[in-house]
Amino acid sequence: MGGIMIVKSYIHKDVNRNVSSQNLLDTATRIAISAIKPKPNRQRYEPVVNTSTINSLLSFLQSRRDMNELLLYIMRQAGREEIDEDTGKLLLASLKDKEMKEAVNLLGYVKWVYDALTGLGVNYNNVRNVKTFKELVSILSKV
Repeated sequence: MGGIMIVKSYIHKDVNRNVSSQNLLDTATRIAISAIKPKPNRQRYEPVVNTSTINSLLSFLQSRRDMNELLLYIMRQAGREEIDEDTGKLLLASLKDKEMKEAVNLLGYVKWVYDALTGLGVNYNNVRNVKTFKELVSILSKV
């Protein structure tokens, strides 16, 4: 009987991890899409949040290991217009109640999605209404 409970426990943990991972991917997708919005009034396309800013968020968290400092850093970067208001709000809302490990995973996913979108030259207008990671995969996988 104890063996069945252990198996159920593993299944439950695995299901929770998959749900959590999917939620993080969906959130990261929304943040990355917000970050690739074009800066207004520019001759050529430039995202509202540049790649070095995205990288600095992850590096900051990995080096400082303090969620409140990360939130303050995001607010500072938004105040300096390194992060636009919409993306800043998404980041703050998404990270404010996260544990360290989950926050690192989320920011890692944001970086990957952002790098994919900018590297592939995805037009913001084609993805601006995307709400989930699976929707994004569906759009990017169309031939």
